[in-house]
Amino acid sequence: QASSVGQRPSAPHGARHPRVADPARSRGGPMAASPLCQCICGGNNWKDENFDQTKTLDVFGGDEFCDDLPQQSGYLAYSTAIDQPLRGVPIREGNLWLLSAEEQLSLVALSLYVNGFSFTHKGREHSFSLSPFSLVRNCKFQATTADGVDLSDFKCFKVSLFTQGACFYFGIRASQDPDSETERTRWVTDISRAMRLVTQSLFPPYDIVCEPVRGVSSTHRRFMAGYLLHHEDDTVASTLYCELHPQSREFGKLVVYENESCRVMLLEIFITDRSTCCEKVGISCSCFSVEDHLFSTRTLAERKLWLRAISNVKVKLLHRAPSPSREELQHYRDAVREHIDSSKAAFQNQAPMDALLHRLARPLVGSTFSDPRPPEDPDGGMVLLASRPVENDAAKEGSGVSPAVEKQPAPNGGSPARAA
Repeated sequence: QASSVGQRPSAPHGARHPRVADPARSRGGPMAASPLCQCICGGNNWKDENFDQTKTLDVFGGDEFCDDLPQQSGYLAYSTAIDQPLRGVPIREGNLWLLSAEEQLSLVALSLYVNGFSFTHKGREHSFSLSPFSLVRNCKFQATTADGVDLSDFKCFKVSLFTQGACFYFGIRASQDPDSETERTRWVTDISRAMRLVTQSLFPPYDIVCEPVRGVSSTHRRFMAGYLLHHEDDTVASTLYCELHPQSREFGKLVVYENESCRVMLLEIFITDRSTCCEKVGISCSCFSVEDHLFSTRTLAERKLWLRAISNVKVKLLHRAPSPSREELQHYRDAVREHIDSSKAAFQNQAPMDALLHRLARPLVGSTFSDPRPPEDPDGGMVLLASRPVENDAAKEGSGVSPAVEKQPAPNGGSPARAA
């Protein structure tokens, strides 16, 4: 199963709004989930068995700053539509069985490209471009089709474009191919590599950092920061700069900016001890969700680090740990640096490459995440975060509602959500 991304409130003039995850809503339990399929999927062999969420990263604060940052405006946004042109020549071709929704088996010629795949079915050619929010994994069926075909005889795998609601099942017949298991492994590995290339092509060069930005007070309490891909809607992924803040009173937070200069804040996702934070299970999949926000990291190592750091914040909140002192904050930062230094190869920048998805026009500052409508009564509104400069007007810690928060009408008369 895959956790569904929450619906966003409607926005005027076609604008897209992420919804702020807050302590009040995050206590409501896990996100709604809808199954992608009814197959018996392979187990998750990709979790870190040595990870103990009761062991916490040990602290941040200090006098070091991120200097000489490029002066940027706006952020990168890409189309994730599945009908984008496939690039170059196929990197792999072969015949596979396709299981359709009608439980019919068809032998198709599958062609894998660097940014997608295509096949011909019933005389029609179908092509699909991949996105950062897709996965591939082994699965198996224990059923018999209406034509009497035993599906347990097939070594199957699925390709899920889960933000598009599309899932494809391919298989190799074991009784006809003694190397069916090896062949399936090769296909799954090659498809997962193509997904990784698409994802990595959308990131600018950067390193995960722990220090605040000089002159930007909203960053002074962060202990980890880097770029993440954010699922904005069904056809748009944005490359946004995110930073993680430790526990303070009853919540920590993930703050999202347009870029690494941290001059324009887009939203805050509040984290409590009951916040939903989970990974997508797939081979080499780097997707994870925090509340109803879906993200993708550049590498698997970075996803593991983000999830571990967020889990540590949740453990601190669970045990009602006080807000860390400046010395403790520095310990958190040192722990993150030590983790990165222990696996430097996994956190190195990738070789520069052209984006494998269509780049959208650079959004203007505040054009996508802000809402021009005036604030409404707090008893009937949803709290949204407006895009705004933060260099000299950062929210004061412990002040309750951030000055960057605006109140907007709740969709369909929904109940209000509070920022803090």
